[in-house]
Amino acid sequence: GMTDLTTPWQLGPLTVPNRVVLAPLAGIGNWCVRLQARRHGAGLVVSEMVSSHAIHYGNEKTLVELLRISADERVAGPGGPIAIQLFGQDPDIMRSAAATVAEAGADIIDLNMGCPVPKVCKTGAGAALLKDPDTAVAVARAAGEGSGLPVTVKLRSGQRKGDVEGADLARRLAEEAGVAAISFHPRSAQVQHKGTPDYALAAEVVRALDVPVILTGGMNDAAGIQ
Repeated sequence: GMTDLTTPWQLGPLTVPNRVVLAPLAGIGNWCVRLQARRHGAGLVVSEMVSSHAIHYGNEKTLVELLRISADERVAGPGGPIAIQLFGQDPDIMRSAAATVAEAGADIIDLNMGCPVPKVCKTGAGAALLKDPDTAVAVARAAGEGSGLPVTVKLRSGQRKGDVEGADLARRLAEEAGVAAISFHPRSAQVQHKGTPDYALAAEVVRALDVPVILTGGMNDAAGIQ
């Protein structure tokens, strides 16, 4: 049947109270922005992208500011889980960082495997993991092992226009790494945020997976969201 934006859903063992999700916004999604999103009705909020290496090596700004979760976030608006988004390409470092994030009070580890920014991709993280699915699966598995929390992964359709390796990786992450949900941005890393998202590919991913799929990208008006 039809669902609307107020319908709750299951993300692993967690119940998300509605279908409005604050996307991870680089340089923006700190605890105060997440709190405002909660007050305006978001049932799931996600932090800005945080480096697994910075956590592992104890960077003070990262630990104090980026991993800060406010008690108010839990109870404002509809309530619901809080995800911290990590990026990195080393499974051992991800395992360690994910453990720290769990201690900080996160409910979910979200992994960014879609970031198109060159400074992230050149380290082998972000969308570069689309080309290295074995490492991507190992990183996702390590995040779950380290944290004991549900893991979600943000993916793009592929690295270049017309590529669909993101859809293949989504399937492997669900089946082999046990991720609890996939966030899917149906644009290639090459086009970043331009052009029309490939909603037909997104629909294929939804049909192929047994876990929930969160659609991201191109939702600028009511029609785009419906």
